[in-house]
Amino acid sequence: MAESTTGSSRSGFWAWAVGLLFGLAIGIPSFGPKGGVAFGVATAVVVGLTFGATRRRVDDSADGQPAGASTPAQDV
Repeated sequence: MAESTTGSSRSGFWAWAVGLLFGLAIGIPSFGPKGGVAFGVATAVVVGLTFGATRRRVDDSADGQPAGASTPAQDV
């Protein structure tokens, strides 16, 4: 599977949207309007957390510092 290198916060947004739509599609016919919305929100939270929509990606470079971190200048 290809590794995502984007640091965008939108990269995991799809999981929340899919979870909400899936939960509403099942919840409203099953539990009515109020229970269905609650089920939809709960499903969105579960799917969003399961697929890592809230995690931050940190790439480590070869020297052990996070990518983009500056190193102190060395006198030569």
